[in-house]
Amino acid sequence: MASNSEILNTIESYLTESYERNETTIVPKKNDLIFGNHVKVMKHAVVFFIDMRKSRKILSDENDFWSVKIHKSFLKAVTHCIDNRNGHLRSFNGDGLLAFFIGENAASRAVRAAMDIKGFVLKINEILKENDKNSIDFGIGIAQGKVMIAKSGKAGDDQTKQDLIWVGLAVYIAVELSEFGESPRNIWISHNVRKTIGKENYLDVIYDSNTSIWMECTKKLKSVGDYSVRFTKWHFNI
Repeated sequence: MASNSEILNTIESYLTESYERNETTIVPKKNDLIFGNHVKVMKHAVVFFIDMRKSRKILSDENDFWSVKIHKSFLKAVTHCIDNRNGHLRSFNGDGLLAFFIGENAASRAVRAAMDIKGFVLKINEILKENDKNSIDFGIGIAQGKVMIAKSGKAGDDQTKQDLIWVGLAVYIAVELSEFGESPRNIWISHNVRKTIGKENYLDVIYDSNTSIWMECTKKLKSVGDYSVRFTKWHFNI
């Protein structure tokens, strides 16, 4: 085991020495990075963050393992929808999940995954209602931009002591946007994501004579201050 002085020396090198930077066209996994002063950079990625709303009340129901059943069902739906749209799951945090979309039509695929998830959750909630359980609610935030990735924690074979850290304004914005999400306004996107998907009419359909599926508002974000965002009530039926 390393001594305190050895750890302090390592920390000092992190803070004072230059870093080696490598651009990547894939969403890296743990084994794709090494420890030390190394950073991989995705020049453009779509960041997708989803979090369950008021989950403490839902997931504290231990009667007949309902808390486990609900948690597993929710994450099963989320992972399926992201995989199905060729997204990349990278971090689970309790009832939250971080994923990335890159490549052709990345923003559109991320938004479609969000709409798929809402369709699944509505079906899950039908079952929960039949069993007199609280419905699931959630928020999704989607943003895009540059993301830097580094490997952090403790080196060695024990991967429970290490993970990748994902750093960039798009990550912070996606997480903050997810906090606004609740039924029926579950899906929130940044203005640049809205601009990107606006090139595809399929994601900008008019469901009555005058109204787009996207509604605009300004929110104050900790990361950027006043910020123009969009939200939708839309979903795909499952």
